[in-house]
Amino acid sequence: MSEMFWIPRPLLSGALRAGPADFVGPHGIVHGRLDPEVREPNFVECVDLDEVHSYVAEWTNLVERSLEVNVFLEPSFALPAARHIPDAAQPEFLLVWESGAVDARGRLVGLWPLVFSRSVFGGAAKTWVHEFSCSGSPLLDRHQAIEVIDLMFQWLKHRNSHLHGLSAIQLPKAGPAYGLLYDQAKARDLNFSLLCQFDRAALNARIVGVGARDFVSPKKKKELQRQFRRLRELGSVTFGVARDGSALRDQVEAFMALEAKGWKGRQNDAFLNDPALATFLRAMTRMMGLEGKCRLYWMALDGRMIAGNIVLISRDRAYFWKTTYDEDYRLVSPGVLLAMDMTDRLLQETQIAAADSCAIPDHPMIDHLWRGRIGIADVMISLDQDRAKRFDGGVQREKMRRSLRQRAKTLLARFRSG
Repeated sequence: MSEMFWIPRPLLSGALRAGPADFVGPHGIVHGRLDPEVREPNFVECVDLDEVHSYVAEWTNLVERSLEVNVFLEPSFALPAARHIPDAAQPEFLLVWESGAVDARGRLVGLWPLVFSRSVFGGAAKTWVHEFSCSGSPLLDRHQAIEVIDLMFQWLKHRNSHLHGLSAIQLPKAGPAYGLLYDQAKARDLNFSLLCQFDRAALNARIVGVGARDFVSPKKKKELQRQFRRLRELGSVTFGVARDGSALRDQVEAFMALEAKGWKGRQNDAFLNDPALATFLRAMTRMMGLEGKCRLYWMALDGRMIAGNIVLISRDRAYFWKTTYDEDYRLVSPGVLLAMDMTDRLLQETQIAAADSCAIPDHPMIDHLWRGRIGIADVMISLDQDRAKRFDGGVQREKMRRSLRQRAKTLLARFRSG
């Protein structure tokens, strides 16, 4: 069951300003004349996975109005992830609605899945992320984002006395959500602590008159041409893309089989190593494919896939989400050759403005092809100055936890490499 939290209008700050025409503010928030049928947000509820499923239509509508694109918070991705990823924490969904009776809500204007932690030291609300998501930005109606964030913070503060802060994970630093949260903290004199930050590769798909070969050095271009010739000597080489239906389903199965054959399979990290993960991938790609938001770019040798890339689409943004290749052909770089072909196709699509690599920092392949960068940050924001000491302790404990986890990863990597 959800808990309703009504907010009296005078408590809200940063109301939309009336004006002769809409204009876009510094964080991409639309200000200006309100539609007379649009009601201001004034209540919040927190629901579980079963209940949020009742609002998929409203959630989907919010995706198209959101201040910042985040494919990982679209229902067709987030719901299969929450149901099937075995190690992902179960989120609770913080929803903000326009005013109206409980049984006759207005539009959904905010959605943020959170995980609530408790300890003897208090706790923090944390953005729900998992190993298959690459952005934690909330969905905020771009016309009412200031009010929505204000409501969310008030709910966290007044309905959760044990919480000392909000941990916002995987925020694009140049994105409006990061700027809005920073402004919220400064306006309310709240602590805003940076936990970590890094850059990952990105593609500006609005560049005119260029192709993937223009992004690599002459030396690398010659090497790739040589590798492609060697591959063609082995058989018929074809490229393609599956977008929906049986074509997408068949290529997803081929992708999983190819991944399981390689190093991920040997380390039990492939989708097929875990039935729940395989179910997640099948369900997510089917649902997103039906919406025209999933593509699988492939490269085949004599009709058999030797490289595959799964790309997700949200509005004008592409996400290079997963990749695999046949290690039997590593000397001819099938993964790089497919990435080149995929890049050319993305550059030719007028509706795609940018592509996020979803890659780790300093990725050995895509960093040398896609030269743009997206800054990503994890931050913690206090909820109340009265809880400042608990917040400072929470920040230190979180930094210590991350340091220990990174050391453990380093030791495991050394062990696996022999």
